Amino acid sequence: MSTYAKTLTMNTPELALANLEAVTEKFNAATENLTAATKTVLMAAGAPLLGLAFVLALPLISVALTAYYTAKWIAARWAGVARHVKNVALFFAAPFVGLAYILAFPFVGVGMLCYLGVKAARK
Repeated sequence: MSTYAKTLTMNTPELALANLEAVTEKFNAATENLTAATKTVLMAAGAPLLGLAFVLALPLISVALTAYYTAKWIAARWAGVARHVKNVALFFAAPFVGLAYILAFPFVGVGMLCYLGVKAARK
């Protein structure tokens, strides 16, 4: 296999870092030819805007990475997660099942008395 045919696979964090490096290289290439005064003015104006962009993007990136790694973790441990979800669902359903039994017992008891009464009356 030649070195040119080899493909690389990257996850989301690696792709984000690769894009950040590409943008940084473009910015550095664009600012090489500027004078020191122009560069200072641009940096003074751009720094707060860049900081604001990072502050606004950080929660979105955090939620996206959390969702990505959670989905990856669930996919790797699907059987255990499914068993855990089933147990939690049964735990929350148990009071309602108990309430249904409590509500049904008087009717079941009356029905059983009627059945046994009819059975005894036929003899």
